[in-house]
Amino acid sequence: ADDERFALTDQVDAKLVAWKGGKADNLRALLGSLDSVLWADAGWKKVGMSDLVMPNKVKIIYMKAIAKVHPDKISQDATTEQRMISGSVFSTLNEAWDKFKKDNGL
Repeated sequence: ADDERFALTDQVDAKLVAWKGGKADNLRALLGSLDSVLWADAGWKKVGMSDLVMPNKVKIIYMKAIAKVHPDKISQDATTEQRMISGSVFSTLNEAWDKFKKDNGL
């Protein structure tokens, strides 16, 4: 498994960098583009920026996103690449959430 992880590192990193692209601490932007980094059968539907205006709505969407990528919630059938992506997405969203909470007094 370590060999597979190593072989996938560059590919996964490229996907994550493209997703984060200078917005790693912008929760709204990350949630709005989450569909670009998750795999097709992850079950994530694209979220429009209009759904990310009100802080309480952002919180709901954030909670749904975290549930999709939480390490304990990933399908047993998930590939190594999917596990690597979900782990990084999980930590990126959590860091952005901490900043969002502070900025919005949540």
